[in-house]
Amino acid sequence: MKRRAQGALEYLFMIAAALIIIFLAVRYLTRTSSTATDLGNSTLENITQELENAGF
Repeated sequence: MKRRAQGALEYLFMIAAALIIIFLAVRYLTRTSSTATDLGNSTLENITQELENAGF
């Protein structure tokens, strides 16, 4: 009975570790995409301002 309990506990720890890794990866990707979106928006605003200043 002890071996089965140990196997189940190890299985639960592996699931927990996998969930933590998945959570960190998703968090990193969402942070990266929001940073890229902010950069793209600021670049677009700069281009729009330059075109308005040039008279277009």
